[in-house]
Amino acid sequence: MSRLAVPLHAKHPSFAATPETRTVVVLTFTDALLLNSTGPLEVFAAIPRVLGGPFATQAPYRLLLASPCGGRVTSVSGIEVMTHSLAWLDEQAQRIDTLIVVGGPGVAALEADDRVCAWLRRRQATTRRLCSVGSGTFALAGAGLLEGRSVVTHWKFTEQLQALYPGVQCRQNALYLNDGPFWTCGGAAAGIDLALALVEQDLGPHAALALARYFTVFLWRSAEQPQLSASLQAQSNALRTDPDVRLARLHAWVAAHLGEDLRVERLAEQFGMSPRHFARAYVAATGETPAQAVETLRLEAACRLLETTREPIKRIAETVGFGREERMRRAFQKQLGTSPQGYRQQATRPLPAAGQTGYRFAVENLAC
Repeated sequence: MSRLAVPLHAKHPSFAATPETRTVVVLTFTDALLLNSTGPLEVFAAIPRVLGGPFATQAPYRLLLASPCGGRVTSVSGIEVMTHSLAWLDEQAQRIDTLIVVGGPGVAALEADDRVCAWLRRRQATTRRLCSVGSGTFALAGAGLLEGRSVVTHWKFTEQLQALYPGVQCRQNALYLNDGPFWTCGGAAAGIDLALALVEQDLGPHAALALARYFTVFLWRSAEQPQLSASLQAQSNALRTDPDVRLARLHAWVAAHLGEDLRVERLAEQFGMSPRHFARAYVAATGETPAQAVETLRLEAACRLLETTREPIKRIAETVGFGREERMRRAFQKQLGTSPQGYRQQATRPLPAAGQTGYRFAVENLAC
């Protein structure tokens, strides 16, 4: 995924300037997931109070929540929101910069609505970015906008989307993807990652970093990163064949003790089985060996530390349980096709100098 850089503002050099206020429209519907809407909207709305400077007097985004017919719309959680209609947007001649279609159980009705699909097709020509959160991808596909495009949807619906729209290249397990004017992401939480990526494209990486810190999320989670963490994936796999949840609980314990000796004997003791019996039972339940699972969990923890700290690679290898740096390097090459240093260079961005006004304001004055 390419990241676009724009000139930095003269008075606040840590943030890119915004030449105009861009209109962001979030399209919701009855039985949509509320977080699909509010997650991205809160990221955009926080910019004036978090970044300050020129954005305090001229917000870079104008935010509108819309639905097919407007008025009160009830989300799947039962909470009502007030929306503008698509007809109102047309009557007001609203030029839409970024359109985000959300997901949820009610998306099938949106996908089958000929009037909405026609509206989406008309708007495509004048909209800079068309985005979806989770199953909102189905609406864009239903309008015929995603033929030949690489997209992602919520992991639970990947096969369904591919079966319904064989001309769409649906990726199995990415957080978010950008293909031309289309941005798609995997689910509610990934909607925040998507919004940060959009802000980074418009305002630069330092603005996105300050917002990520404000919302206490990890910035620049790679678009290629799986939607499910290694620990959550392991627990999910275990629960398929382990109704007493002991294996799921074991994975949580492993994640909390990565720096310790986690040979099969230790895991078997924790689980209450003989090492041989445990190893066979584990493979039968999860499809991988205990050693493979531990390595994946350690790799994920190492990636997080490489992204968010400046700790030496040798120390990170010790912290997450690889022990020697060379052992961690082999694991990175085998599973990610890169070295720990290469991963860090791809995943991080240089921080601005401490004396830069906008950055200091953003990270030191994060009042909610």
